Amino acid sequence: MTERTKKSKGGTTAKVLMPVVATLASAAASYLAKRGPQYVEQRLMPKLKETKEAAPAVGDVAHDLAERAKSVVGVGDGDGDSRSMDELAKRRSERAGHRAARRKAN
Repeated sequence: MTERTKKSKGGTTAKVLMPVVATLASAAASYLAKRGPQYVEQRLMPKLKETKEAAPAVGDVAHDLAERAKSVVGVGDGDGDSRSMDELAKRRSERAGHRAARRKAN
């Protein structure tokens, strides 16, 4: 085959295939435009909602954090676990005494 024959054969193939490819691309775009929102609504949105429900909200995390801090410190829910002011003052003075002893040791 000569080079001219190769070029004309490739050119003819491209001329025939280009309208077919354009038609397929147009059909695919049309299909996506019609079916895309339905797909998102039926398939993706339920998964996003599940993920959102599984993750705690920021307010819940902050509330839980405050509750955990109160339970560690022992500040008042009124359920009997809280320490009295006298106990806190006693503990504070004990800690101050221990700090003073450590300073003297150095």
